[in-house]
Amino acid sequence: MDYRMKLTVITVMLFCTGLVSCSLWGDRRKALTWLLTSMKNKLFMKTFSYLCLSAFLCCCLCACGHLPYPRVLQQADSLAETCPDSACAWLAGWADSVRLMPERVQMRYRLLAVKAADKAYVRHTSDSVIRMVVDYFENHRDEALLPEAYYYAGRVYSDLGNAPQALDYFGKAARALPPQGGERLAERIYSQMGTLFSYQKMYREALEMYRKAYECDKALKDTVGLIFAWRDIGKSYQGLGRPDSALYHLRQAVEMARTSRQTGLADMAEGQLAGLYLQTQQYDSAGACLQRAFRRPHRASRSGLYTMAAEWCYRTGKTDSAVYYWTLLADSGTVYAKRTACFALAQVALQRQDADCARTRFVQYQAYDDSIHRLEDRETLRQMHALYNYNLREEENRSLKAEQRRHRYLFYGGLGVCAVLLAWAVARVQYVRRKHLQLTIRLEKAERVRDELEKQSSRYIWENEQKVAELERRLQEAEEAGSRQLEWQRRQLLHDNEQLKLALEWRRQTASALEGSDVRKDLELRLSAVNGSEKQLKAEDWERIEQEVLRVVPGFKSKLYGLYPRFSEHEYHICLLIRLGIRPTDIGTLTAHGKESITAARRRMYQKVYGVKGEPHEWDKIIAML
Repeated sequence: MDYRMKLTVITVMLFCTGLVSCSLWGDRRKALTWLLTSMKNKLFMKTFSYLCLSAFLCCCLCACGHLPYPRVLQQADSLAETCPDSACAWLAGWADSVRLMPERVQMRYRLLAVKAADKAYVRHTSDSVIRMVVDYFENHRDEALLPEAYYYAGRVYSDLGNAPQALDYFGKAARALPPQGGERLAERIYSQMGTLFSYQKMYREALEMYRKAYECDKALKDTVGLIFAWRDIGKSYQGLGRPDSALYHLRQAVEMARTSRQTGLADMAEGQLAGLYLQTQQYDSAGACLQRAFRRPHRASRSGLYTMAAEWCYRTGKTDSAVYYWTLLADSGTVYAKRTACFALAQVALQRQDADCARTRFVQYQAYDDSIHRLEDRETLRQMHALYNYNLREEENRSLKAEQRRHRYLFYGGLGVCAVLLAWAVARVQYVRRKHLQLTIRLEKAERVRDELEKQSSRYIWENEQKVAELERRLQEAEEAGSRQLEWQRRQLLHDNEQLKLALEWRRQTASALEGSDVRKDLELRLSAVNGSEKQLKAEDWERIEQEVLRVVPGFKSKLYGLYPRFSEHEYHICLLIRLGIRPTDIGTLTAHGKESITAARRRMYQKVYGVKGEPHEWDKIIAML
């Protein structure tokens, strides 16, 4: 620093010190004299003029607002709306240069990177970037970008599976919107909130959000947005069990898309309409809608389309095609679609008597089902705080921050919790293995009972007799070398037939003994009684019935619970009456239930044992075998 610059700085400092000191002590005359003396110094006046001019320019810049962002960011923002993949590539190429930019430019760049990735359907896996962006715009009170930062924070937490946190940020974004000009972002906010409510099966709240989104699209005169709004409102009515309202709104979406020549959106709405037709069992209409929906399937809706296609193929008898779609879902669908696909594939494998495949699919189904239950339970507990009181969550966050200061005192407690969790995990693994083993054993028992039922039929015996006749004919024609093998086969078939006839005879004698028992006669007398209250059975009556059945058919109860160990007491009573040969209508009378209720219970018990739907009379045959 040269001599003149030093003199200037010292002079200004002396002036300011003297002026402030005199003002503080109240001697304004002395302060004015000091000012007049300093003004005689030309160097001081020149420097003072420069300082005033610089301060004036800074004030003007601050009054005019923020400096504009680089042109490349503005172009990337426009490109993210129309071609997000290109925007992602554009921003990735500018990543090295942005590190040298000011903080405000870096934060704008990070917000654009999150936005472009979200538009390109890239799933977010971390919230570290968006938290820094939100904190920056909150501290700098950028009213133009703060609502957008809140919105994409909600999108990130939605991808991370934290629905309450996502709803929290979407609510903040809605409250931070300007009174005018924020309809476009408001439409996205309400649509996303409706989607989150729909995932949690809170269809009334979802319907309210979708209606708000519809009003925003209507104000914007956005045809594409209106198509999505009609579709989403229809989905909400479908979830509420109002198929007529759902059908009206979905048809409106299809017609609007066709009128505006949005063929892709029309096909998307056709896919949702197909789901409604499947729900109402209108398979011809569902098939036509699916055929149109598969012309240009959107990648975000492929999982749902494959699920509906598989269900339609299965219900219309096209099992191979259904298996094809279920296999695709099991490999690349959502966790909900994978659970449905694995259970369906297990059912098909059981029908095809492929025990290994069925076991594998059942294990996969249970794993996905456990994951979904854990997710839904956790989300439900948190959601009560996020839905009705956003401020409560803010207070909770502040208390959590204060609690972090005490974490060092909880270190050993954390170690103990980790040990407990590890023990629980080991116990859980053992429990799951034991459940899988029990399920396998139970399915094998059920299959053996069904195989024995098929073998102990008159048709099976007749087929064996036909085989014996054929073997006798071949014995007459065969040479001595080959006759021994044929003779052995004939004797084996005769022996099997004798065993089957003995089993059939035992079943007839058992049924005859039960029909002629005192308990059966007492039940018939009860059914002929005039007073309805006398027909209903009491605890001592059930005990007597059970003793009689177990006397005639030892091991009946153990074999029944061997098929499925969690039958209810009501279901066990129904099985006792079936074994006594009581008709379903009379069973309903004795147990104070309707005939439809008894039919549903028999069908439900068959499904519990075999994992597939069956007819009630098939369950009666199984009971007769025990």
